[in-house]
Amino acid sequence: MAHQLIALARAARGGDRPALESLLRETASFLHALARARVGDTHAAEVVTADALTRIASGLARLRDPQAYPHWAYRILQRCIARRGGRPRPTRDSALADLAARGPGPVDVAVELERAHVIRVAMVGLPGRLREPLLLHFVCGLAYREIATVLGTGTGTVARRMKKALSLLRARLGDIR
Repeated sequence: MAHQLIALARAARGGDRPALESLLRETASFLHALARARVGDTHAAEVVTADALTRIASGLARLRDPQAYPHWAYRILQRCIARRGGRPRPTRDSALADLAARGPGPVDVAVELERAHVIRVAMVGLPGRLREPLLLHFVCGLAYREIATVLGTGTGTVARRMKKALSLLRARLGDIR
């Protein structure tokens, strides 16, 4: 994913309009997933993502190194979330709407909703430097190398943070299944 975004960013900076549209489309899905996990509400995530994409589109010409695009886009999203009020807030309503759209029975929805809420609360309690790699891996589906590119760190740092975050989550969640 990161390599594709870098190639599209390079072409878009060169004035390729279809590349810009593809870049924004690809970036939107990954930013929205991250924003949704961070702010805990689908509508708020859409607003924050739209703000970030607008800033990305208008600022792309100032991006000196297309290799830095994934990290640059991630930082823009972080600033947009911070402007919105920062702290992620786990909500039950948005999780209920997401589960209801899938169609399981009412008992399944209630059990899954409670499980999702407990996990979301545990994740929100993690420090940002530990929470971000988890979100990028489990929500966005990024590999460690791609997470390192987005966060601007080394792959070893990502692996250590993931190990620490998963350990803390296991301790906080105990026997949840």
